[in-house]
Amino acid sequence: MSPTVEPLASIRGRLSLRLTLLAAFSGIAIAVSVAIGVATAWIVGDFVRNEFRLRLSDLAATGASQIDAVRHQRLQKPDDERGTDYLAIRDQLRTLRDSGSNIRFVYTLRRQPDGRLAFVVDAEQDPAERSALGDIYADTTPLMHQAFDLPRGSTRSLVERNFYTDAWGTWMSAYAPLYRPDGRVEAVLGMDISADRIVAHERNYQIAIGGACALFTLLFLPLTYWLALRIRRPMAALEADMMQVRQFNLGSHPDIRSNIIEINSMAQQLEHMKSGLRSFQKYVSADLVRRLMVRGVDAELGGQQQEVTFFISDVEGFAGLCEQLEPTELVRHLGEYFTTVSAALMHQGATVDNYIGDAVPAFWNAPEPNPLHAACACEAALAGQVSIGALNQRWAAQGDAVRFRTRIGLNTGLAIVGNIGSEERLSYTVIGDQVNLVSRLEAANKLYGTAILISEHTQAEVQGLFTTRLVDRLVVYGKTVPIRVYELLGRHGDVPAGRLAAATTYEAAFQLYQQRQFTAAVELLQANLVDPETDPPSAVLLARCQRFQQNPPPPDWDGSHLQTSK
Repeated sequence: MSPTVEPLASIRGRLSLRLTLLAAFSGIAIAVSVAIGVATAWIVGDFVRNEFRLRLSDLAATGASQIDAVRHQRLQKPDDERGTDYLAIRDQLRTLRDSGSNIRFVYTLRRQPDGRLAFVVDAEQDPAERSALGDIYADTTPLMHQAFDLPRGSTRSLVERNFYTDAWGTWMSAYAPLYRPDGRVEAVLGMDISADRIVAHERNYQIAIGGACALFTLLFLPLTYWLALRIRRPMAALEADMMQVRQFNLGSHPDIRSNIIEINSMAQQLEHMKSGLRSFQKYVSADLVRRLMVRGVDAELGGQQQEVTFFISDVEGFAGLCEQLEPTELVRHLGEYFTTVSAALMHQGATVDNYIGDAVPAFWNAPEPNPLHAACACEAALAGQVSIGALNQRWAAQGDAVRFRTRIGLNTGLAIVGNIGSEERLSYTVIGDQVNLVSRLEAANKLYGTAILISEHTQAEVQGLFTTRLVDRLVVYGKTVPIRVYELLGRHGDVPAGRLAAATTYEAAFQLYQQRQFTAAVELLQANLVDPETDPPSAVLLARCQRFQQNPPPPDWDGSHLQTSK
């Protein structure tokens, strides 16, 4: 069974607009404060570190220029640590270490033939201890090696880009080359300076920035509350006006003003929507207006092509009923009948078109999209027949002899959907060749004795949900190309076994009929007609087969049947 198409459930908010705006503005304030704080901390920290690196670079370059490279070149073996050259250079390094604040280690390194770096002079080295001259420096960095490759005569020094931390603290190192008289690099002066104080200053600054951000946020809260109130007042007026529109009270014109462009635009769009509703209410039902209210413009002539499933019903012998009944009785019965059929249609989300005499036209998939439009139409047709049967029983119980037997046609196809009519009077309806076809299908019920006929287009959409019976290949009145016409029997699983068996036998006989095997088809159809009223389509096809037994169709007959009247 196809499900009834229900509107999407509305989602109820859990926060008021005031709290939502307050939270949003506060979040923005916090985000801005944090962003400014982080950016400021990064800029200042980067500036401080760059200044720190420049200072260290100058110290290393100046210190390297004071070292006698020729004397340093004479230091080659551990015993040289007790010589005057070593002691003189060590004293120079110690003086350099002590002259600058936070300088912790000063030393020289020489590159070995294998590329490794070895200590030569260390300001911390005591000659009385084990000699360090020639010890390999294990924790070298790429920048140390780059210092050996600086151009001849360069007065530059290289400084590590970032601080590093070890067991003795946080450091930054610089390296400056010592040049021999021939311009070659004799060694590199290394200088390690403590960065603990700089890091502490950065941490304190970050704490201060965090406090300033928190204070800024607290000071901004009253402003956010005021802004939330300014925005909420016109929004509350908009909400109240929308509630009036929901009840179709379209005459209100509240004065909604705001400094926010979007709120003014919303108020303007609401007025446009009410204008459109006022136009639609002139010619369509309130339910249709409710579903079309999102358009928000005055109704204008025009439409668009789209796929729609069409429905039309007609009361059998209505002209005779008009003659038999008094006008008041006819209007009363017809009103109850329209109410019954329309209820079945509306329950499945149909758009009911203008009533035409006793006919009830309707369609699905416009104005609201409905991917199950064909299935909903079949559900409505079946439910409508059940409701009409119940209506006839109620009339009989009331002693009323009136009976309405309804024939229904369904078709799915492209049509023009929109506002059709004149400038003064419009109708939201469908027009097109496929709409005409559904009227021919409804009329064809009389030919076959059926209650609901559907086209091959509709059957293709619902064959997985509903049980149908191929009735004929019919060339409808006014057309030249045959289409397959099906009887809608019911939902899968709901069709009685006897009726299902009769439909299966009929389709087998119809297949033989298409193949010109009329005698075999007659035998099958006669099995369906133990009681002539059991299966009216079988009686129709049987008569046709018997006629063809006597007068076979021409050789170019394609198995179709021509509908000769509307």
